[in-house]
Amino acid sequence: MARGYEVRPDELGTVHIGLGAIGVAVARLVHERGARIVGAVDIAPDLAGRPLAEVLGLSAALDGVTVAGDLADVATDSADVALHCAGSVLAAAAPGLSAAMAAGLHVVSTCEELAYPWDDEPELATRLDREARAAGVTLLGTGVNPGYAMDYLPAVLTAPCRHVTSIDVLRVQEAGGRRAALQRKVGAGLSADEFAAGVAAGRLGHVGLGRSARALAAALGWRLEGVDETIEPLLGDVDGTAGAEDQVSGVHQVATGATAAGQRVRLTLDMGVGVADPREEMHVHGEPELHVTVPGGIPGDVATAALVANVLPRVLAAPPGLLVMTDLPPPRPWG
Repeated sequence: MARGYEVRPDELGTVHIGLGAIGVAVARLVHERGARIVGAVDIAPDLAGRPLAEVLGLSAALDGVTVAGDLADVATDSADVALHCAGSVLAAAAPGLSAAMAAGLHVVSTCEELAYPWDDEPELATRLDREARAAGVTLLGTGVNPGYAMDYLPAVLTAPCRHVTSIDVLRVQEAGGRRAALQRKVGAGLSADEFAAGVAAGRLGHVGLGRSARALAAALGWRLEGVDETIEPLLGDVDGTAGAEDQVSGVHQVATGATAAGQRVRLTLDMGVGVADPREEMHVHGEPELHVTVPGGIPGDVATAALVANVLPRVLAAPPGLLVMTDLPPPRPWG
């Protein structure tokens, strides 16, 4: 497991923390790749004690693994990595991340705020980095966004450029076919007043857009003086009822940052039910000018599960510490 993709799936032991929709998708994919699932953890009372195979909808018994309520109840001696899919807020996720690292496990997490915590939460990031180094393990936050579509992918796109002055990234995502939790997070079906209240309370909107801006800038060697974020509602008819055209259908979020020298990053996310022309669009301004579009966009839930699985060999080969995706070579499918 020391280098590149030299990993035998049957020698890779995983522990899965968080068995929501994304956590289940990750566990299924890792199982399909041939890895050994050693344990599973979820705080939901209705999952405690249930066979993991049953939770995942698999016919195989998974060596009798059942869902524990706490990592302390999992035998981690034969495990290599914890796959953490339990929350977006880093401060709330940190105790679970620390516990997994203290158990000697590398950790790959879908916590959005872990994708690039160095500027927004430097003290917590430094502590987690110190814990990872002391345990000799790697800690990484990843996912399709943040972690790939609006930071890693446009950073890689700059490789053939002599110089870059600014980058604009637009992500348009149709949320109608996505999981219910995501639709709630973008405010689909709310009134404008309800949406404003949810934004003010921090319940609505995509978590991590500003961190993607910082991660992209850092990958280019830029130091942003700050990041300005705005969030507004997309309006449309979500449920097909008369007069529902003024319902909130989703979010329009923008994160913009610039350096003292004038280099700029601008990320725009439109995510909602019934959005037109879903796509990923990246404009690199410099020499040469590049404009790349992914028609239809990258399917978020499928891509997040794949990224968590695909990055595992890179994590196993990485040095100890808290890393971000742009610290790693491009991941790819394995097994």
